Amino acid sequence: MIRHTVLFRFAETVSVEQRSAVLSELETFPGRYPGMLNWSMGENLSTRDATYSHGMSMDFATDEELLAYLHSESHEQFVRERWRPVIDHHVIVSYPYDPQASDSSATKEVTVTNQRPRGPYGMEYARIEVPDMQATIDFLQYHVGLQLEEHTEEYAYLRADIEHHAIELISAPEREDGWTVAVGYSVENEEILEQIRQRAIDAGHEILPLQERQQGLCDNGFALMDPDGLVVELFTEFQEYAEAPHVEIRPVDLVHPFLATPRYEEMLTFYMDVLGFIASDHIVGSATFLRCEDRYHHSLAIQKNDEHYVAHLCFAMKSLDHVMRMRAKALYKGAPIASDIVNHSASTSIAFYLHDTKFGPRFELCDSHRVFTPEEHETHRARKMPADPRNIDVWRPASDDWGRF
Repeated sequence: MIRHTVLFRFAETVSVEQRSAVLSELETFPGRYPGMLNWSMGENLSTRDATYSHGMSMDFATDEELLAYLHSESHEQFVRERWRPVIDHHVIVSYPYDPQASDSSATKEVTVTNQRPRGPYGMEYARIEVPDMQATIDFLQYHVGLQLEEHTEEYAYLRADIEHHAIELISAPEREDGWTVAVGYSVENEEILEQIRQRAIDAGHEILPLQERQQGLCDNGFALMDPDGLVVELFTEFQEYAEAPHVEIRPVDLVHPFLATPRYEEMLTFYMDVLGFIASDHIVGSATFLRCEDRYHHSLAIQKNDEHYVAHLCFAMKSLDHVMRMRAKALYKGAPIASDIVNHSASTSIAFYLHDTKFGPRFELCDSHRVFTPEEHETHRARKMPADPRNIDVWRPASDDWGRF
């Protein structure tokens, strides 16, 4: 536990009303910053040292949560606009302590203020059945920037960064087109994994075993089938490599799948109420963007549709320059660009989409993706946005071609 203490003194020129306004705003902090525990504030009553007129104290479970609070945009804005103009002098002390070593009354104070159900941490891979294994490997290596790690006649693993794999290919020569059959999400720890398992059981879902090979690539896990029949695998401690691939122009993360579904409400119930995804934004009557604990704006998107399929998989590249270089390679080879440069308003990413049905879904390559701060992750209210193309691409005017997305 980290205790963070601030002693401060208002400038003599600051009015009573200004002091009261700043103190009142400070009192709202515990509700605004979920990581803040055991907050207290009061006037200095010491008869020995009146250097500071007020003091406040708070706890954080980890140093990372303290830093997230200090570096959050809302806190920095408060300090810049409300604090510095009125404070004459202040001193800050932060130190670790063990609440178990404190007396029982102090220990009882250490409680978690936000008990919302936790969901998966983030997307790790997609499993795709393809009719031509070698052609798909060549496509993913050249046009997406993935690195081949393991290849048999039956399956292949390709990775983007240090995680064991981002794409698993399954040889299915009987298919005409590639088809995504499963997606995998890591979970932060065994406790959260068990909570998700119990929610699934309570909701009447069958608990399935992980694919046999995947069982050897993680510590523990299980699988569920979503209302459309897509297998969702959940697990802890997904294996990693010590180094990222030695490929300069490559993805750094697999961010999300985009699912089309005729069972829109059922899918939202499954992914939100059972698995614990959180809504970030809604396109009214059309789509919902859902996030995981990695705080990407969306680690999953669900679109209302007449049929079920995985519409695309999103990979984040290192930079816009790398996105444009991959686009240049696609143009050079004549690879089908299903949707050219798009500036996503909700996730703040710039991307283009490749699609050849033989290789499965569209592959989105984007320059970045909005990541919520820890505070935003707990307090963000999902926006309800009209079904206007500008809510997908700010570089497009309102028009009647919404259907191409």
